[in-house]
Formats: sequence, C-alpha cells, structure tokens
Amino acid sequence: MRPVSTPRGSVVVPAHDEGAVIERCLRPLRAGAGDLEVVVVANACTDDTAERARALGARVVETAVPGKANALNLGDEACTAFPRAYLDADVSVDGEDLRRVLDVLRVGPALAAAPRLRVDLSASSWPVRAYYRVWTALPYVTDDLVGSGFYALSRAGRARFGRFPDATGDDTFVRALFAPGERVSVPGTTFTVHPPRTLAALLAIKTRARFSVAEHAAAPGGAAGAGGAAPASALRRLAARPALWPAVPVYAGVGLLTRLRARRRLSSGAPVAWDRDTTSRTPA
Repeated sequence: MRPVSTPRGSVVVPAHDEGAVIERCLRPLRAGAGDLEVVVVANACTDDTAERARALGARVVETAVPGKANALNLGDEACTAFPRAYLDADVSVDGEDLRRVLDVLRVGPALAAAPRLRVDLSASSWPVRAYYRVWTALPYVTDDLVGSGFYALSRAGRARFGRFPDATGDDTFVRALFAPGERVSVPGTTFTVHPPRTLAALLAIKTRARFSVAEHAAAPGGAAGAGGAAPASALRRLAARPALWPAVPVYAGVGLLTRLRARRRLSSGAPVAWDRDTTSRTPA
C-alpha cells in the first residue's frame, strides 16, 4: 500500500479508535499488485490506530476533530486517484476483489459499485443470526447493494455531490444519489461485515441506521425510504422461502423497536450518540 506513481484507485478508511481491527481491514488490501492508494483518516483517536495503519503501509491523516463526515472529507482531500472506494475500518475486503470493483467503475457505465455482501455470524448470538438470515435475503441487500460499510464511486459518481454532509449515515446519503441502473454489486466479489454479537448491540446499530434513513427523508430534497426495499417485494421474497419464516418474528421485532427509537430521537432534536458496536471489534 505504498504510494505508487499511477494508482489503480484510491481507498479512504475513516477510523476512530479502531486499533483492534484496523489490521483486519488493511492486511487484505496488500494482496496483489500493491497499486492502491490507501488513506486512513484517524479521527480523534486515543489508541494506536494511526501507528498500526502506518506499519501496514497506509498513508495516515490524523485529526483531533471527531466525526465520520469530517474524516471522509479529509480522506478525499488526501487522495489523488479515481475510482475511489470508501471502506469502514471494521469491514474487510480482499485486494483483488476491490480492484475488480474499481475496474468495473473505470469501464462504466456504473457510477457506484460494491462487492457482494458477506456477513460473518460465527460469533453472533442466535437472535442476531436470525435477524441477519432474513435481512440478507431481502431485495435491499441482494439487488445491487451499495453501502453497509463499503461503496466505491467513479469520478463522475463522486461529482454528484460536494463535501460529505454532517449526517448520521453516509451510506444512506450516497445510495440515495444513484438510481438502480447506476449502481452495481459486482458478481464474484465479496466484502465481509462483522455484525454485533449481542441483541442489545444489534438494536443500537440498527436504531442508528433507521435514524439515518429518517434523517435523510426529513432533509430538504430527501426521499422517504431512501435506499430501502419495497415492502411488497420483500414480502414476496420471504413468502417464497419457508425456511426463513421462524426468523421473521425476530426481524420484525427488531425493525419495529428500532423504528420507534429512531422516530423518538428525530422528534426530540437531541444530539445523537453514534451507537458504536464494540462487541464485534476484536482482533483477528
């Protein structure tokens, strides 16, 4: 991940106190030709995130200002190449798979792309596994998902907006900018997310996700349900898979509770906590 004269593309990794998992994120990117420009933005870190990232060859930008939007904007300013991928520090993707996604954007016509989503549930409790069994079967996930910790943009795609807004969910914001025909989930590639281990942690991060959708919908020009699945399509998908039915009550219960929590937060106008999941942030 050392600087190269002509990078194949750039990768921005915003990281706040991710010392426990930053190596899990960065090591796979070293596979292959080493032609990626990787920029880790250590924002308001109190741990060794920056040192670990430098040891793996990433360029590191350090800032005392907290916030993911600020980190993404600083990462953009430090990068020199397109296409450009934005990768959460707690997810992982093989370097060759990432390059294939960047190549799809370089050729076009897609403006936004991501690998196929893989969820590692090996350490999660049974309610969490039940929730994700349903969630990963929905059209929202299976039909050209761009987000959930990874998205990549072509130069034209990145030109759709200026700076990242100071909103709760950058995934929601970016996904809403592109019509289904403009984004693609690249076959034969995967990226891995490590979901919460406990139901309490799952409720926390899904409340944050619900809040980001509601926040986007309430903003000027926002669209309700941006990036979400059409209910009728989701119901048809579930009806055709009886094996998922025992897990549906868990999924529905989590959805109802987190929706209520998100609405309460939005109506209160109080500052929103980040709801960081610490249960899955363990060293590889």
